[in-house]
Amino acid sequence: MDAYFEWLQGLRLSMWIAESESIWAFPFVLFLHSAGMGVSAGSAFVIALRLLGLAGPVPVSSLRVLFKIFWAGFFLNLVTGSILFAAHATITGHIPIYYAKLTLILAGMLLSVPIRGFVDGEASDSVIPASIRTLAGVSLVVWIGVIATGRLIAYAQ
Repeated sequence: MDAYFEWLQGLRLSMWIAESESIWAFPFVLFLHSAGMGVSAGSAFVIALRLLGLAGPVPVSSLRVLFKIFWAGFFLNLVTGSILFAAHATITGHIPIYYAKLTLILAGMLLSVPIRGFVDGEASDSVIPASIRTLAGVSLVVWIGVIATGRLIAYAQ
C-alpha cells in the first residue's frame, strides 16, 4: 500500500493541492468538502429528524427531494475527499480514524436504503414505524460520527 500512497501523493494535482499557496488549492478544495458535508449530512439530518417526529407538519413525501440534494453533496464530497486524501496519502493512509470515517460513511449509505424505501413507498405522515424511527436515530448518530472523525483526521496527522 505504501507504494500506492506514494504514487498517489506524487501526482501533479496532489502536489499542487498540498504545496501551493494559492487559495484555489487546499483551502478551496477543503471549503468545497465542508460545503458538501453540510449539504449531504444536513439533508440526512432533516430526513431523520422528520422521521423521528420532530418536524410533524412536514409531509413525509416532501422528503423525496432531499435525497437528490443528499447525493449531490455526497458526490461533491467523494471528489473533494479523494483529492484531499491524495494530497496527504502517505500520512492519512496510515491513520485508523480515516478508516473509521470511511466505515461510518458506508454505514450511513446502507442506512439510507431502507429509509429511502420508506419515504418513496406508501409512507404515512402519521404513522412512522418504530423500525424506521430507530434507523433514523442511528443515522443521526452515524452522520455526526462522520463529521467528527473527519475533523479528527486533521489532528491525527
